[in-house]
Amino acid sequence: MAPRFPEVEGKTLAGRTLQLPADLEGEINLVAVAFQRGQQAEVDTWKEIFSRLENEYEGLITYEVPTISGRWKALRTLIDGGMTAAIPDPVTRSRTVTVYGDTRKVTGPLDLETTDRIAVVLTDRQGRVRWIARGACPGPDPQGLAEALDAGPD
Repeated sequence: MAPRFPEVEGKTLAGRTLQLPADLEGEINLVAVAFQRGQQAEVDTWKEIFSRLENEYEGLITYEVPTISGRWKALRTLIDGGMTAAIPDPVTRSRTVTVYGDTRKVTGPLDLETTDRIAVVLTDRQGRVRWIARGACPGPDPQGLAEALDAGPD
């Protein structure tokens, strides 16, 4: 069975609560899911390609989804405030969605065995995963991504 994007609740750094994947705004969405604080460097390697692809593919919107263990939920205001302070761009804030809770609710549906690397997921609002990669961006044309984007809606 193909992986599915998890149904979880998150909150953007702009303060909006979202039900993922239903509230993702793109016809198709490219989502960088991080699990550990130090993984922001991996996420950053995708920023240039995210920007380029949004310009090339109508209806594509990109997101960052930091997935944080529920044990940190009591510090959400502090953690999210720190991320907000580090991100001056309001569009990026509106597309950074923090998810607090059992990380297995994210890793399970995506068939991820570990949280040691980020996952970059191409999905629609119904949660159908069209493409997935792990870790830092491998280069300007990640294998299979253009084909998945060109395939269009199912």
